[in-house]
Amino acid sequence: MKATRLLTCILLSIFLFSCDRSGIFEEFQKSIPWEFHLQVFSDDNQTQPVSDATVKIFKTQADRDNNTNVFLSGTTGADGKAIFTFKDFQPDLDAEKSKGIYYLRIEKDDLTVLDITRYLLMNDGHTHHFIVLK
Repeated sequence: MKATRLLTCILLSIFLFSCDRSGIFEEFQKSIPWEFHLQVFSDDNQTQPVSDATVKIFKTQADRDNNTNVFLSGTTGADGKAIFTFKDFQPDLDAEKSKGIYYLRIEKDDLTVLDITRYLLMNDGHTHHFIVLK
């Protein structure tokens, strides 16, 4: 009876520790399906999207305030959205380097709004940020 239990434990241990799990995290990290969706509206109820607004993303508040060293930029579409992917933020796909707060400058005609993002984790999924431009 003892020999059967001992043999079962040994076989179970060999089975568990012999599984090859190499490469799983690396493959996941290479294809993180994360996106940053910034949507601009002209009203507080967020029912009137603003198209063709210029969205600029900066790494520092001073750069944003001086409108220098733009990190990323885009233009909103008909739905008022500008979408940035994980690869836009980090071409070498290192999420640790990209995590943090970013500074936003949204411009359309003679209107400008300055804002900051929440702390971006660059996790799986979509992060949404809404701006009212008025």
